[in-house]
Amino acid sequence: MTRSERLEAELGKTIDRLVREYADLGEELPWTVTRALIHRAVHYSMESDGVEFCALATYLGEMLGHAHTLAHGENPSAPEHKDQLH
Repeated sequence: MTRSERLEAELGKTIDRLVREYADLGEELPWTVTRALIHRAVHYSMESDGVEFCALATYLGEMLGHAHTLAHGENPSAPEHKDQLH
């Protein structure tokens, strides 16, 4: 496991800890955590040297596609796509 992979694993553990500590937020917790992570990551990247805006924008776009596949699967003609509006 590379050092970068270890960092990502540690971030996963931190997210798990936050989810346990803020479980009282109930159904709003997943969206609250997601929003906060993205917001803080954007600030971190723009305040740090070495992260170029266009690279960040491209990566965020790729992650939207990744999230879409995780939510709906690989087949864009699958029935679950017909029920979803974005």
